[in-house]
Amino acid sequence: MADHIKVFALAGLDESGRDCYILEINNDIFVLDAGIALPDKTTPGVDCLLPNFDYLIKNRNRIAGYFMTHGHDESVGALKFIYHKAPAKVYCTDTTRNVMEGQLAVHHYNDVSFDYEIVKPSDKRIVAGREVIFFQTCHNAANSYGIAIKTDQGNIIFTSDFIINFATDEDNYRFDLATASELAKENTLLLMAESKGANHKGYCSPKHRISDMVEKYFKLGKRLIFTCYWQNMYRLREIVRLTKKYKKKIYCYDEYTALVMRHITVKGGAIKCDSTDFISKEDFLRVKRSDVVVLMLGHSDDIFDEINALSLGRNSDSRFIVDKDDIFVNAAVPRPSYEMVATRAMDSIYRTGCEVVWIKNKDVSPMHAREEDLRFILNMFRPKYYFPVTGNFTNLMDNAKLALSLGIGLNHMNVFVLDNGMELIFEEGRRPIILPNEVTGIDVTPMLVDGKGVARISDDIVQIRQKLGVDGTVIIASTISKEEKRIVSGPDCQMRGFVFQKEAEPLLKSITQIYVEEVTAALRNGVEDFSSTKEMISERIRRFVRRENGREPYIEVIILEQ
Repeated sequence: MADHIKVFALAGLDESGRDCYILEINNDIFVLDAGIALPDKTTPGVDCLLPNFDYLIKNRNRIAGYFMTHGHDESVGALKFIYHKAPAKVYCTDTTRNVMEGQLAVHHYNDVSFDYEIVKPSDKRIVAGREVIFFQTCHNAANSYGIAIKTDQGNIIFTSDFIINFATDEDNYRFDLATASELAKENTLLLMAESKGANHKGYCSPKHRISDMVEKYFKLGKRLIFTCYWQNMYRLREIVRLTKKYKKKIYCYDEYTALVMRHITVKGGAIKCDSTDFISKEDFLRVKRSDVVVLMLGHSDDIFDEINALSLGRNSDSRFIVDKDDIFVNAAVPRPSYEMVATRAMDSIYRTGCEVVWIKNKDVSPMHAREEDLRFILNMFRPKYYFPVTGNFTNLMDNAKLALSLGIGLNHMNVFVLDNGMELIFEEGRRPIILPNEVTGIDVTPMLVDGKGVARISDDIVQIRQKLGVDGTVIIASTISKEEKRIVSGPDCQMRGFVFQKEAEPLLKSITQIYVEEVTAALRNGVEDFSSTKEMISERIRRFVRRENGREPYIEVIILEQ
């Protein structure tokens, strides 16, 4: 019987992050990545966004394995939240395993234990009776891989994040052209390739490197301070290599940096260095200043909070002070949503008088496939069908349009731009079938995580937080006596976030009057359930405040019984 194939995304389409793609072959489920997305201003108070794993939990007995292509949060960060509810083998490289274990250690997830199946970046495995081929790719996470899963209709290939770069001299970042070329000789049923850089011309390489920009500063005989995102292992590798080349020593700015470096470097081997390349806290002031490279690693916009604290002298190590004799190199290139906080932090660093080197988006490219990288991979595999993945809708469309322009048999009938939850079904001898989310019924609503646990935050709570952040809040409460039919304590009214102090008194009096009128009327009429009374008070207060100053604060009405 021919393989029945179904492909869909739980997350990762028309967004940045939360990559999670599902490949079902007959009764077996192959999970390709399970990542998180970082919150923005539309999700206040949220720590991260996860794919909705209800489908996997419901079908946990059919999961053949989780295939973690590289050690970035957007690819592996979500697995720890749901693994105990849907366990299966985790196929990853040793480097990715070290990153995942490092995350568990940093965030104190002591009760999570993954069942690892360690593979080499270019390896073969039999999973659920089916051959799976891994091929190493070049990305800023060391030992990243693409994956090919064999079916009787042809190979299904998922590139994950990659660039074409044959110039590297380190095996951890080498694109395995030999294995990819062997796969290209076979029939490719479906190619799934990333889209995040599809709107940029040319190849990514060599625009992803910073060595040529910063090497000159190692020659000036000054102390260097580097900031970098911990996930950008390629950039960390460049900093470490220059440090070793100029016979300097690395000082880890804080314990977070030290922990990350231990798991990535000394333990994981993703970056070639050992304990002799580092300065301990005890020796920090004993080493010649010009021989020190201070390394500050961070995650998301947290790193800019640390930069700001350092510039103001509020860092935990009071011995470390930035001054005019230092060179500060910011290699943590902010994403657009972080540019405001990054600018404030860098403004503070400039005020210290040190020499500042600020590497920006226009100076260096993220290590994601651009037009020519995608042309290369499409011409190599020449798939029967093409499914652009990972990226915003404009990126997906740019990727699809590029594929249509190549003249390799791809057209509007075999290139698919889908939404999360839409199923792409392949049956031998038939055209592919696309089922919309309304038909599949797969819940792809993001899981919004607040805190360490897996508890979800409802849309209602998010909307309340948005209202609190923009329009403020009114909380008014009193204690009543039903027997005496009166208010015996209060009301007490608190207003925050939408009114100046000098304007508060008349508003306060009017809001309190509304509350007293409605509660007194309800008591006089013998009301037992005050739910409708609370709604009436909230609505009157809402209309009043909007009429007075144009705001619509979140309103909480409390009526306590004696």
